[in-house]
Amino acid sequence: MCSGIHAIPSGPGEFPEAVYSFVVCDKMNVMIDAGVANSVMDASFLDKLDYVVVTHLHIDHVGALSEIVQRYKSKVIVYQGYSKYLRDPTKINRDAKLVLGEVAEIYGEVAPTEANFLEVKGGEEIDLGERKMKIIYTPGHARHHISVFIDGILYSGDSAGGRYNGVPIPTTPPPLDLKSYLESLRLQMSLYPRAVGLAHGGLVSPSHLQEHLNQILSRNYKVNVDLGGIAEQILSKHLEVNYKGLEEAYSSLDSSSNP
Repeated sequence: MCSGIHAIPSGPGEFPEAVYSFVVCDKMNVMIDAGVANSVMDASFLDKLDYVVVTHLHIDHVGALSEIVQRYKSKVIVYQGYSKYLRDPTKINRDAKLVLGEVAEIYGEVAPTEANFLEVKGGEEIDLGERKMKIIYTPGHARHHISVFIDGILYSGDSAGGRYNGVPIPTTPPPLDLKSYLESLRLQMSLYPRAVGLAHGGLVSPSHLQEHLNQILSRNYKVNVDLGGIAEQILSKHLEVNYKGLEEAYSSLDSSSNP
């Protein structure tokens, strides 16, 4: 029987910390995000898993979902109208290859998932036992993005950036809805979490939220993160994509305000 909170690297062998999945153990156990298909995630400590929350349907968050559901018969929580893309992930895989290129091959293809899906729109509260899990709709990074708030800890998926070696990084691939992204970020800040679980960075201080907001608003979002080796190469490819999302969003914003 598991207990407590677990931040589990769920990226590929080349860069396990590329993605983190989180497990909160209670009467009902929940996992937030399911890593990549070629994941090195070790969830062997789990004797059961009642829920898997999909914060959004990008390849690095749903890759191992099918395998996990087959093993634990978990109920899958996903934004309303989007479970069909998990049943048939053709679009998820196609979009990933277009956006990430060779990195998508390192992560592996998402397999179809047959599960008991619980579609949500935000605002729902799910009883886990001693804790309650609140679903928060946090669009911007993707229109189908949700975050969860459990016992004062915010699990933000990709809606609040990432963090490596103490450096906040943007998680903003195109097409980015910058206005919604900033609104979602401020909404999450208003919850005053005691910690934040970043899909790209693990558990961090809540001060990260303000740091990330500042880097986006100041447009000082290009960063240097020294990881070394193939991990740094993978992160660099992600960052180039994320910079492109911000550049396109700001270009569109500047054009509309200066006709």
